[in-house]
Amino acid sequence: MRNPWATLQRAAVSIILILAVYQSSQTRLEAVEPQSLKGIKAPEFRLSGSDGQSHRLSKTLESGPVIVVWFPKAYTGNVELMLKSVEKSVVALRGKGVKVFAASCDKTKYLSPFSKELGLSFPILADPTRTTAIQWAAVHDGRDIPERWAYFIGRDGRIAAVVSELEAARAGEILVQESLKLGW
Repeated sequence: MRNPWATLQRAAVSIILILAVYQSSQTRLEAVEPQSLKGIKAPEFRLSGSDGQSHRLSKTLESGPVIVVWFPKAYTGNVELMLKSVEKSVVALRGKGVKVFAASCDKTKYLSPFSKELGLSFPILADPTRTTAIQWAAVHDGRDIPERWAYFIGRDGRIAAVVSELEAARAGEILVQESLKLGW
């Protein structure tokens, strides 16, 4: 017959290990200077989009460079203004082979209707666990919601640029200007 005490001890150790792994995945980076990210390999992601699809960075990069625009929260004035501005530039960026995503820590169930209301033709990626936002340093110590930063990822998977001063009304124009500087 099994020893119930030994079974309980094994279960307790398993729970402690699970909690330790979870806690380590939630550890945030200290605030970073966005430009210090230039040249590093962009962390892989596989996130659900407002378009109902699952999007993986490495797969998307096979067809060209990628811009990921992180934003704090859906249904906020400056975010709506920013995403509408980005939408105006998406056609020009697509014409150059650049794929555009927005990303937030909101849940997909909020992002899908939000995207439809704004008439966006590009997906908003949902990262409700904030795991990807933390890996990308968009969420860090002192910041529970993502910064309004745009990451430019080259086909090699490296961060070519980060724009941290993303003025909402001019966001789309800024993305196009930065992609031109990168030769995209």
